[in-house]
Amino acid sequence: MRDSVNLLARLPSAGPDAPGEHADAVVQLCAFFVGADEYVLDIQRVEEVLPLQRVTPIPHAPSFVEGVLHLRGAILPVVDLRRQLQGTPSVESRKGRLLVCKLGTRRVAVRVERVAEVMRLRRADIKPAPALVVAGRSPFVVGVCGPPDRLRLLLDLKALLRAELEKEAARPLR
Repeated sequence: MRDSVNLLARLPSAGPDAPGEHADAVVQLCAFFVGADEYVLDIQRVEEVLPLQRVTPIPHAPSFVEGVLHLRGAILPVVDLRRQLQGTPSVESRKGRLLVCKLGTRRVAVRVERVAEVMRLRRADIKPAPALVVAGRSPFVVGVCGPPDRLRLLLDLKALLRAELEKEAARPLR
């Protein structure tokens, strides 16, 4: 299995002697908004939440990369999730935030429109994404959770960025 944020496959169980308790494991997810849509990420991916900061643009960067940010001695790429998921740039807002996320050995700052909450729920409450949603080479919606009137999509951020980088690499140079 590739290095993924797929909570459905990698959640810790209560122990090797407690097979029935695996679904009762409690997980934490960071819920945030991109436009009017609500998404969640495994809290283990999120290092910190920052207010919006000055971003230095990079010429000829992929369209979803706003630029770079200097954070305590490290240079991080800043990704606009609204541009990536919905095709439009994020709207300036006082509630806008940057989620500093770990992707393997790399770190990236992800721009979201607001952070809603940190959720704690049972693993069994996260349902796999329907097959039609995940069809394709790099599915990045790996699950769904929440009440019927407020479903949240569980993102695999690494797969999402990989898919976008592959699309950008396939575009002809201008």
